[in-house]
Amino acid sequence: MTRPASRRAALAAGLLLSLTAALTATPAYAEEPTPGAITGHVVTEKPGSVTVNLFTTDGASSGQVLTDADGTFRFADVPVGTYKIQYGFLGRYQWSHEKLGYSTADVVTVSSGQTATVPEETMLLPGVVEVVATDATTGAPVDAFCAGVQEYSLQCGATGGHLRLENLESGSYTLYLRSSDGLHARQEVKGVKVVLGQTTRVEVSLRPTTAITTTVVDRATGEPVPYTCVALLPMVFGALDDQTCQWDVNYTDDQGRITVGELAPGDYTVLVLPGDDVHGMQWVGRNGGVGRQQDALLVTGEGGRLSTVPTVRLDPAARITGTIRDADTKEPLGNGCAAVLPVRQGSFVPGVGPFCAGSDGVYTVPTLGPYEWPLEFSHFYDYVEPYAAVWSGGAADRKTAKAIRAGVDQPGVADASLTRSGARLGLTVTSEDGQPYNGWFAGEVYNATTGDLVKEFSFYGPRVVEGLADQSVKVRYGPALSSPGGWYGGTDRDSATSVRVRHDRTSQITIVLADPA
Repeated sequence: MTRPASRRAALAAGLLLSLTAALTATPAYAEEPTPGAITGHVVTEKPGSVTVNLFTTDGASSGQVLTDADGTFRFADVPVGTYKIQYGFLGRYQWSHEKLGYSTADVVTVSSGQTATVPEETMLLPGVVEVVATDATTGAPVDAFCAGVQEYSLQCGATGGHLRLENLESGSYTLYLRSSDGLHARQEVKGVKVVLGQTTRVEVSLRPTTAITTTVVDRATGEPVPYTCVALLPMVFGALDDQTCQWDVNYTDDQGRITVGELAPGDYTVLVLPGDDVHGMQWVGRNGGVGRQQDALLVTGEGGRLSTVPTVRLDPAARITGTIRDADTKEPLGNGCAAVLPVRQGSFVPGVGPFCAGSDGVYTVPTLGPYEWPLEFSHFYDYVEPYAAVWSGGAADRKTAKAIRAGVDQPGVADASLTRSGARLGLTVTSEDGQPYNGWFAGEVYNATTGDLVKEFSFYGPRVVEGLADQSVKVRYGPALSSPGGWYGGTDRDSATSVRVRHDRTSQITIVLADPA
C-alpha cells in the first residue's frame, strides 16, 4: 500500500469511529403518555341530563359532557394531569364530591392510559327558606303574608305563620315580605344565605298596619264604577303627587271594590277620584259626597284591623271656571292655574289639577262633584315669576278659603287675582360651628295651620323664597353637606317653629345644619 493510500484508510477509520461514538451517546426520544379517561355516575331527584364540566386544577376548562339516560358520563382522551369536576342540574351547580365551590372540590388524577372513576355524585336538593312570621305587637303567628326572593314573584299561603320557599339555588338573597290582607307592613330581610340541600330558617316580626275597604257605585244606577282612584289621606298630608293614585294599589276593580292596606294606624279621610268624565270627585261624607276635607267622614284605622267605609255613591261631574288676573295690572294671567288641593311641582293628579289657563287667563276645573269646593290659585312658572299662591276668596290657607259650588249644567264661577312677589323669606344657612354654607340648598314651605305645601325651593347663592301670601309657615329643608336635613326649629312638623311672613317685609331665619351622628 502506498503512503497516500494508507493515509486515506486511517482517516476513514477515524471518521467511522467518531460517528459510532456520537450515535452511541445520543439518548432515545421519551414516549408521550397515553391519554386517560374519567367516568362516573350522577344521581338526581328527577329524570334529566346533568351537565358535567371538567376543569384543570389551574382553573382552565377541559371539556363538557352530558350524562346519559342512566346518569353515567365519560370524558375520553383526557391528558394526564389533575382535574376538578362540576355538575349542573336544573340551574343548580356543585363540585365533586358534593362540594359547593371550586376551592373545596375533590381532585381527580388521570394517569397514562388509565380510566379514573370518580365516586357516585348525588345532586344536592335545592335550598329551602322557611319563613316564620309573627305579629310584632301580640307575638301571634301571621298567615296572611306572601314572601319570595324576587320582589314581584311572591308565594302566599302560610300555615301557623310558617311558609316554605323551595327550589332555591345556593347564594345570598334579599327576602321580600308583603301582607296579603294589608294588615301588616311590608318588610325586607337582606343577606339570607341559601345552601343546597339545607333549610334556612328566617324569623320575622311584622308591624301591624290597618286597611280600609269600600265599594264605589253610580248614585243613579247603583252600577259599580271601576278604575276609580280611592286615596286615603290624613287630615294633614302636605301635598298630592304622581304617586297619589297607583294602578296596583288604590284603584277599584271591575266590581267597584277596593281595599287599601299597609296604612299606619290613625284617622283617615277618603278622597274618590273617578277615572272618567261622567262622575265627579268627592270627599266621602257622612251622608254623601262633600267638597271640603273638614266636612268629610273620619275613618279610624286600628292596627291589625280592617275598616269598612259605607258604599260610595258618585254624583254627576260638575265644573268651576273663572279668570285669573295679575293683581297689579288687572290683565289676564296666562299660565295661571287652579287646583283643588296642593300638588307638588311637576305632578298632575286626575281631577285635582293643576288646571292652567291660556293667554286669556280662563281656567276650568272639570269632574268635580256638585258640592262646594275651595280652590288654590297659583302660577305655573312659579320659579321664574314668583306669584303668591292664594286660595279662593283671597285666603292664605285651605281652611279659611271661600268654598265655590260646582255646577253640573252651569259651572260655578271663581275669579282670582295673583300678586307678583308677595311676602319674602330669607334663609341663612350655617354649620354647627357657625361657618356659612353656600352650596346647593333645597326645601319646602308649609302653611303652619293646615300643613299644606305652600312652596318648594332650591338654589345656590342668595337664599330668598319669594311668592308667599301673608301667613305663618314652617320650613322643612333637605340634606346638605353631610347633614340629613330636618325642620327649622324642631324635629318634625308639629314641633317646628312657625315663622310669620308678610308682604311688606323680608322675614329672616337661620338654619343650622346638624353634624351627622
